[in-house]
Amino acid sequence: MERRTFIATTGTGVGIGVAGCLNAQNNATEGNETTDIEDDTPETNESETNESDGDGGGSNAETDDTGEDDETTVPATFEVASMATNSPIGGGEVLEVSATIENVGDEAGTTDVDLVVGHDPAIEDSRMLTLDPGETSDLSLEFRAGEPAGDTEEFPVCVDTGAHEACRAVVVGDDGNGDPDENVTFESCERATASGTFEDGDIAYASTGFYDQAGFGNTIIEDGITIGEDVAPFTGTIVFELSDEQAVSERVDGVTISVPDYGEYGTVITGLTTDREDYMVAGITHANPHAEACLEEIESEWEDETNGGNGDPTPATFEVASMTTNSPVGGGEVLEVSATIENVGDESGTTDVDLVVGHDPAIEDSRMLTLEPGESADIVLEFQAGEPADDTEEFPVRVDTGAHEAAETVVVQ
Repeated sequence: MERRTFIATTGTGVGIGVAGCLNAQNNATEGNETTDIEDDTPETNESETNESDGDGGGSNAETDDTGEDDETTVPATFEVASMATNSPIGGGEVLEVSATIENVGDEAGTTDVDLVVGHDPAIEDSRMLTLDPGETSDLSLEFRAGEPAGDTEEFPVCVDTGAHEACRAVVVGDDGNGDPDENVTFESCERATASGTFEDGDIAYASTGFYDQAGFGNTIIEDGITIGEDVAPFTGTIVFELSDEQAVSERVDGVTISVPDYGEYGTVITGLTTDREDYMVAGITHANPHAEACLEEIESEWEDETNGGNGDPTPATFEVASMTTNSPVGGGEVLEVSATIENVGDESGTTDVDLVVGHDPAIEDSRMLTLEPGESADIVLEFQAGEPADDTEEFPVRVDTGAHEAAETVVVQ
């Protein structure tokens, strides 16, 4: 990002500010703090009065040699008092960034307020602003998002006055999933936050990926809370961070959810689920953009100490490579679920592949499957639907191998 200066337009002093730089490695920083301007006002000499003992007595006042008042004024200094976005949005939609700018200096001044976007920072919008001392102004900056590289893409946006900046992480998705009042940030592979107003029925859950002696494993919406059941509604921040054990603790400004370190070789918070529809089908609303790189690093360490280091081979591990259904179906009809199962381990093995149905999960069909390393098989699982309670009824179905699962929402009408 370019460095810019701004100059106060009135008053006897000249104020110069230098723009801060966006840290491309930090996806979700708050604004850089403004350096305090110190008051270097020198002490003034006190007047000394000499009384005369004689009849013509008088007083002589001694003053500063310059005879000037040495008080210092602070030049115009523009701070970002608040910042909000309409994130998440869909690809091709306009990201709107609202900010309140305040002149905290003692003089009037003018500056450019820039919208800085991306991990490789670029100025995408700008407004020139003139404010008197103590005056504030609300402004809106805009940026049209492109199509995300995957299902979702997350990147930082900053409002920069030249003397101060504030930043938020924004999300662009195929359909703009999630609560628009929600701000989700992945600070690292081991810590994530969700900020906003959380009401009855809202949810916030984390999913993880990890490596233990047997190889890769994961959890799906295993660690989290339901607002109104686990904690009272609040406005603040939910913090997810890796810990030795699972726990939920309330803070003054929110809640901390301790996510267990499931893996011997490391655990990564792969995503957060904050949308109830995603929760019902065991889906992720916000994917951690750091997860893939972190998992590759953990996998490398695991391979060095197991397969790569002449350790034991990975046992048979069955993953759901794909899953489809014939939904929607009518009441009393057979729901068919087709799945491709792959053994991604180093040994042959046998497992039960289950069809798990409903909001109160129940196994409705199962197949025993034996596969060689790298082998895959196509199977069909079935469930006879009942009559829907209303015109239509929706519920999740899952194909579960014991080591991995995939889910979809189906409709009976």
